[in-house]
Amino acid sequence: MKKENAKTKGNIENLSKVIEEKKKIPQKIKEQISSKRFENIIFAVVMIVYLIALNLGMANIPTENYLVDLKVFSVMLLCISIILFELAYKKDVGDLWLHAIEIMIISIFTAYLMHLYSIYYNTFGSIIFIAAAIFLIYYVIKILLMKRSIIKKYNKSLVDINEIVKK
Repeated sequence: MKKENAKTKGNIENLSKVIEEKKKIPQKIKEQISSKRFENIIFAVVMIVYLIALNLGMANIPTENYLVDLKVFSVMLLCISIILFELAYKKDVGDLWLHAIEIMIISIFTAYLMHLYSIYYNTFGSIIFIAAAIFLIYYVIKILLMKRSIIKKYNKSLVDINEIVKK
């Protein structure tokens, strides 16, 4: 009886060690998470710097020139977005699709800024600041969800229910 209890205790301990080893995230997955995180942080920084530059431009550039600049930036961003859509379609890359949509949203927002500049000139800087804060919050949430998704995929790949069902 004592031998059986010791044997089952040993099996349980071995099983718990195996489970703990499988729960550890491999270095390859950690690198994938880090690269995606870095990519999104760079993208967020570029967007926030762009919005800060728009805010500084409003203060230092004459109105007519500033409105022309907004039009040019909007069209440029739209072209970049279309190019990214084409590349994403050819390569079938989901992350590129998402970046293309994000750039398109920034392009539409920039086009809409021309209208906001005319109507809300006194609070225009605050509008851009709020937009930058929204984009920052979006990217923080995106990074957290992306990490969660990658870990969930990895954990799902560990589940061997399909193999058990086949047997």
